[in-house]
Amino acid sequence: METSIPSLLLVLWLKSLLNWLVVVVQRHYMTRSFSGFFCISLALIDSLLSFALGAIFYLENFNISGWHFTRYHICLLAQIACFIYDALHWPVFLLVGLDNFWTLSSSSTHTSWKQKLTYLAGACLLWIVAALYVFWEPDFVLLIGDAEEHQCQLFSRSQSSPVLVLLTVTCVILYSYAPFERWRVHVFQHSTQQSCLVCLRRAMHTFLSTWSSFLALMIISPLLQIEMHAHLQLNVIWLCFLNSFFVALALCGRSISSNSKKSDTITDGFCSWYFCFTYGADEWNYGQQPNDRIQVKTLNV
Repeated sequence: METSIPSLLLVLWLKSLLNWLVVVVQRHYMTRSFSGFFCISLALIDSLLSFALGAIFYLENFNISGWHFTRYHICLLAQIACFIYDALHWPVFLLVGLDNFWTLSSSSTHTSWKQKLTYLAGACLLWIVAALYVFWEPDFVLLIGDAEEHQCQLFSRSQSSPVLVLLTVTCVILYSYAPFERWRVHVFQHSTQQSCLVCLRRAMHTFLSTWSSFLALMIISPLLQIEMHAHLQLNVIWLCFLNSFFVALALCGRSISSNSKKSDTITDGFCSWYFCFTYGADEWNYGQQPNDRIQVKTLNV
């Protein structure tokens, strides 16, 4: 996919501005999770890349410490960035999920300085490993394009992780509202299972009420065959969306095994996860008799 160098620089600057806008607005939550630290590192890398490419485009032909730079290097650096960002998608996807499940399963509600150092080291290590992987990959081939004509050849990655998120959200919603739920409840009579269904509904409602427009964009983009460069698909908004998605799943998993009545304030800066799960006959009255209704249980999450 050929892209003009001026439009590439403009998009990179706009992406960097949007990244920093989200980071600054959500600064109180960025140091509480791995996704927040990676968002900060991504904003820094995008800014450095934008400054470097902008300087090369403006100066056109110059030397620094024996290194000769021309507009050819704009396409070179942009292509390398595409490969590195593409390699980061699935590791970040998995690490954000593991961090949220681990954090919500622990009893502590505060992020210690040791955790923050671990997050910082993990984000830095992830960038280094991704860069080494790209340069050591035997199939790594640069498609530079014609820099003299102000054109760069960049590739767009397959949107596999957004598709997986959409499928997971759809499956969770269908499961929580499945028609065979009544049969399952009447047969097993497990209050834990019933409370989990209520948790699924409320967590998904909270998630969808915040990110519905973003999900609609994820659905429309493949249908309209909109191509996005790999370095654009990895952005702070996408990482915040992933964080909210995994918080919702972690809360649903926690409701199955947790018997705590402790009130925890959980937030990711976007979704308000402070709500009370009240389970009882009013939540799932499937034609049961009043004396068969289950006693109300309250779990504050």
